[in-house]
Amino acid sequence: MHYNLKQQALNYFQSSFEHFYDHAIAVDNMSCVTWISDSYAQFLDIKHDPVGAPITDILPNSFMPAVVSSGEPVLLDMLNINDDWVVVSAFPLKNDQQEVIGAFGYVAVDQMQRIKPLLHHYSRLSDHLQKTQEELRQNRRARYTLSQCIGSSDAMRQVKQQISQAARYDMAVLLEGETGTGKEMFAHALHNLSARRDSPFISVNVAAIPESLLEAEFFGVSPGAYTGVQKGGREGKLSLAQNGTLFLDEIGDMPLELQAKLLRVLEEKEYEKLGSNTLQQANIRIVAASSRNLSDMVANKQFRADLFYRLNTVPLVLPPLRKRLEDLPALCERLLDDIAISHQQTPKTIDQDAITALAQHDWPGNIRELKNLLERACIANPHDNIAMPTVCQLLDLDTNLIDTQVTCSQASFQPDNPRSLQAAVQQAERQAIISALHTCGHKKTATARYLSISRASLYNKMQQLGIR
Repeated sequence: MHYNLKQQALNYFQSSFEHFYDHAIAVDNMSCVTWISDSYAQFLDIKHDPVGAPITDILPNSFMPAVVSSGEPVLLDMLNINDDWVVVSAFPLKNDQQEVIGAFGYVAVDQMQRIKPLLHHYSRLSDHLQKTQEELRQNRRARYTLSQCIGSSDAMRQVKQQISQAARYDMAVLLEGETGTGKEMFAHALHNLSARRDSPFISVNVAAIPESLLEAEFFGVSPGAYTGVQKGGREGKLSLAQNGTLFLDEIGDMPLELQAKLLRVLEEKEYEKLGSNTLQQANIRIVAASSRNLSDMVANKQFRADLFYRLNTVPLVLPPLRKRLEDLPALCERLLDDIAISHQQTPKTIDQDAITALAQHDWPGNIRELKNLLERACIANPHDNIAMPTVCQLLDLDTNLIDTQVTCSQASFQPDNPRSLQAAVQQAERQAIISALHTCGHKKTATARYLSISRASLYNKMQQLGIR
């Protein structure tokens, strides 16, 4: 009785198979075609006999090579053939010794009408996933290039040259400088100049993450590591930055315990997720930044000396705004354009006397403070041009004192076009040098060092600007 039922089932399967699955193909243990049904050959629009040829010649994305190599079947999977999705199955063929001698596969073409809704849904999900992945890839790209780092002063030219040089070598870089000097922008530019430019750029502000979450944020969490972890675990920044660059802003705020683990990543190129004993490979470049003096922190045992020396392979110090005042006109022009775009307004201009007033400020907040002041000036000034009185009021400067300085400056140095950008640059530069000379007791070597320029450059500029 049982034999009859089994035989009936096999007979039914054979007749159903011949009816529904006549689009079939077979390969040997080298994944070369040994047989193909006529209907499948027509379906694939094959003009020549494929027997003996690798199956990938006619179906580049075929599952058959994987089935032959693994000995495991593929059941009801999706395959794109001639820009159309179909359902395929493939089985290994084995001899009496259970050795794989080939594979057999078929396409359920006659059943496609029934599963079209499923295929349509699958296709939509596939398109959505591809679009989401592309959006994530774009979001993880570096946004700035070196040309967007505004400034042509000697100090800025030197930094740009150092960034270009550092980008050629795949090693850690440490960016130091006061807050608001543009460390993250330079990190973006360095990544875009490097061989990793097409891989992710991941930015982490260490100071902005609670200390209790920092380790999970960096290394990720394996599934079930602790209560509340999402089902699939959590990917860390090291994993997201794989093959690319990980920018660690304000690294001076990193706890000492985590510094030790970061050092291992740099030296061993590996790490473990929280709750996991499996080593993950870390092919990343670390670019760190700090507005704190890490050398002093090392001396005070607030920062690990070994990590500092490992990060400080290529040290770069970004100059504060007060030491590159000749860049003020170009910076103001760029920032006013950005402000106009963000507020959907026509860009305002700033006159030469206002630039001179700006040069009197120490700018402890650097470019970030400058942008804030210009935004306030745009709101306070209804006109298209920002004049000196507005700047003096916002900086709490004496307008009469600035007027006197402008008059003296114009009397000793008159450019061809006093309202040109070049004139504004020269005037700001002149004022910066006069101020530096006064600060350094008119000692030329000390003044040049204070301004981050060579002594020869200082003498040339003093001669050109009529400074005695």
